[in-house]
Amino acid sequence: MTEENYSNPARKKLIKILKECAAKAISDEDPWGKHEIEKIPAELVIRHLFQPLTKTWTMEETIVKQENVPFTNGAMRFCYRMKKLATPPASASNHRFHDHGWKKALNYVSKAYQVDGKIDTSEDAKNAVRNDILLQYEASHWAKLFNEKDPPKKINFIRAYALEFPNREGKPWFAVERYIAGTDDYGVGFFKHNTNSGFVDEDLHRVTPQVFSAYSFYESSGTRLVADIQGVGDLYTDPQVLSNDYRFGDGDLGPRGMALFFATFRHNTLAESLGIPVFPLSKNELEHQAKYEDDVYSLSGDGSSFQEMLKGLDKFAAMDANRNRRQSVFMIPPVQINQQEEDANTETRSNMTKRDQIRKSLTVTRISKPVFARKGKEMDEVKYCLDLAKKDFKFDSKAYHRKASGEMIKRKATPARPSLMIRHVSDMMEVDDETKLNLGKVHYQLAVLHGMNRFPDVVPVGPDETKADVAPHDAFSVLFHLAHAASLGSVAACLSLGRLHAGLGTSVSELLDTVVPIDFDAAKDLFRRCMASKFPPASPKAAAGCLLYQMYLDDRESQDYVDGEDTFGVEVVSDITLAQLLEDILSLIEETDKESAEAAKHTNVREEAARQFKVGDRVEGNYFLEGSFYPGDVTAISEDGKVVEICYDDDGSKESLTLENVRLIIPPTATQTVMGGPLSDEEALGSENTDEKCVVETYELKGELAALKLKLGSKDAAAALYEDASNDAMNAGKMKKASEWSLKAAELME
Repeated sequence: MTEENYSNPARKKLIKILKECAAKAISDEDPWGKHEIEKIPAELVIRHLFQPLTKTWTMEETIVKQENVPFTNGAMRFCYRMKKLATPPASASNHRFHDHGWKKALNYVSKAYQVDGKIDTSEDAKNAVRNDILLQYEASHWAKLFNEKDPPKKINFIRAYALEFPNREGKPWFAVERYIAGTDDYGVGFFKHNTNSGFVDEDLHRVTPQVFSAYSFYESSGTRLVADIQGVGDLYTDPQVLSNDYRFGDGDLGPRGMALFFATFRHNTLAESLGIPVFPLSKNELEHQAKYEDDVYSLSGDGSSFQEMLKGLDKFAAMDANRNRRQSVFMIPPVQINQQEEDANTETRSNMTKRDQIRKSLTVTRISKPVFARKGKEMDEVKYCLDLAKKDFKFDSKAYHRKASGEMIKRKATPARPSLMIRHVSDMMEVDDETKLNLGKVHYQLAVLHGMNRFPDVVPVGPDETKADVAPHDAFSVLFHLAHAASLGSVAACLSLGRLHAGLGTSVSELLDTVVPIDFDAAKDLFRRCMASKFPPASPKAAAGCLLYQMYLDDRESQDYVDGEDTFGVEVVSDITLAQLLEDILSLIEETDKESAEAAKHTNVREEAARQFKVGDRVEGNYFLEGSFYPGDVTAISEDGKVVEICYDDDGSKESLTLENVRLIIPPTATQTVMGGPLSDEEALGSENTDEKCVVETYELKGELAALKLKLGSKDAAAALYEDASNDAMNAGKMKKASEWSLKAAELME
């Protein structure tokens, strides 16, 4: 090094700063010093690093010292103290920074999945660790974009990687990150700011984490929402990412988890300055929010109670407690409207009925449905929602500001906080078609959650009433979010509202029959809107088409319609329009079949992967083929892999079962991508939407289209359709119809 380099003032200043930092690092007391980790034998490990730019993993060897006994644990994981020496630069001529060895080595926290009180060394556990690392990088990506907006407080996620212990039995994997010590600016320690099941921390007045979660949704066009914001200050760890297709493991609650977040999110000055649109809430939801201005607020109904439970746990156990909550907040089947032949009222509200029952229901509804009657304010609210559902939602300047959008909540005067000192105002975030599609899903799922009685406290209780006197959920909030979903192009919402207007009810909420008036013209508009939507899936569109077709037929019959005659102002469709509608329905049914086949392919891949058992796997077996599955371990597998021996947990008994009677116990964090790809709502929720069942069989549609084509002079097209209808009817066991249409096809081909 030359004398000129030594005399460089900037270099001297840099050396001085480095020396001061090194001296401070040496003098600072090690918070883990009393545990004497430096006395533990060192272990060789393989570090697995994810490279976000190339989407690949790299490996390198290093040395660590880790305690043998976890210092804490949750329901799913063990947590250990660890030290690792910083790797000196390759160009370093000496190891001056390593003079103090392990005593001054960096502190880390390592986390391993556990099963039955032991470290889980299965491939599923290793995949779960990889998934945790990916989530950390996924969250970091959106945090980087958020920080580029220059918010008053930055969001940073701790870098994480995986460590493999190759010399230990089973070669276990650990997720590792730097240890966070200290308290944040508000004098509190490690605290969860929001969760993937809807709880939002309003008690600490920390708006940045919630705004970041909302920002991640809109910045990703609604495909992601970073939840589980937890850490110290503005340094965060262990995030959960929600996706629009449930791709990030069992903690990924999908659009329903996003709905739970937005149900409790308060749009604020920071959100407005970043150009984040207001997420509309119903009048009753806003009034319920206003009651909790000064308290911990949880619209999800369990936020404060969950926080009380967390108070008895350390921070790591609290993390796992939240990870383990999915069953209680998510896997609740939506309201099902079951068909009961003896109950005529139920028949009119089920889409899983015979065609003649639907026709009868529509006729009865036209004649005998009672007149819709409500209070003036309620009528105005219903009218606003129903009008909104028929047109596309506009994201103008009004949609980005609390006051203009009607979302402003009156608050008591409070002193300005550093986190709300806005430096500048960003442009309004763009809402593209993909965002609208996913936003519509969120509103629809929020309507479903209300219909599941998820938010009973939102229901207004009068001065002379108790909770027992009011409905189990707020029908007006259900309608509000269905209407917003429909205005955003949600085909499921359009179908549900159309069914309500037609007097057929919906599986979303049994209370909406008393709120939505019968209006057949409005029903037709919504069914047409559903079919015309550019958004998937096709199943609701096909169901809407079947109902619209039935209504058109009823209109023609009620007018004794003859094609081409004057109907004196009554809307009756022509044969050409009816034929075009039938062609559209058949096309949508074909598209539905393709979507179902694709979903089945993913399901088969997951099931096939799950059936590739190995000794030591945790499984459930169909105990003596009784239909009840009990947990146990795989102890042996036949040479052809078709028979699995299971040792049951409860009594230690063993049983040999074929593959179809054994199912893998997938750990709560197993990634869906590993198990075969993204999931549909039906697969993730474990239920199907009965609104989406077509009321007319495909062979009937083809037969009636053939008759119309023949009437319109298309003889060849009619013959081909009769032939197809005959084949479909034969496959369905309708031999009389099949024979009739086969003869017609033969006559036309002569």
